[in-house]
Amino acid sequence: MTIIFKTVIAGEGGVGKTALTIRFTKGVFIEGTKMTIGVDFSAVKVTLGDESVTLQLWDFGGESRFRFILPGYCKGASGALLVFDLTQEYTFKSLPEWLELIRTNTPPETPIVLVGTKMDLPNRVITREMAEAFKDEKGLAGYIECSSKTGTNVGHVFGLMTQAMLKASRGS
Repeated sequence: MTIIFKTVIAGEGGVGKTALTIRFTKGVFIEGTKMTIGVDFSAVKVTLGDESVTLQLWDFGGESRFRFILPGYCKGASGALLVFDLTQEYTFKSLPEWLELIRTNTPPETPIVLVGTKMDLPNRVITREMAEAFKDEKGLAGYIECSSKTGTNVGHVFGLMTQAMLKASRGS
């Protein structure tokens, strides 16, 4: 039996949500992906231990002009990735707004994993300590850094998210 988990991917425009999704689902990195208009959808089957899981990935457009449609897409979500760019401070500072959007429109037990992207770039401004402190303060399910360009930790992002959703679905 395959379990289906709806996963929303939220964060400011340009943080790499689409690049992360494409790297995970297709195994490639596309330089300069186009801005997501509204919401993009993809699905991928993953196996975690003896569990077969289909992840329905809902990639939210980060532009403020699309925010009004996003609450409806949160409905029925089993989990969420809250994404920011390690090299752009404003993307980190906007996380509370994205977190509120997710938490207001999903059940309280919905796991949310914080993801710092573009770890391959040298001009990092958000430290691991800052991100871990945010994760702890907000009660998030985990924090992980990745690079869609190199592929570093991309699988781990979705593995961590899938584990958190499996745990939440069992009520543990």
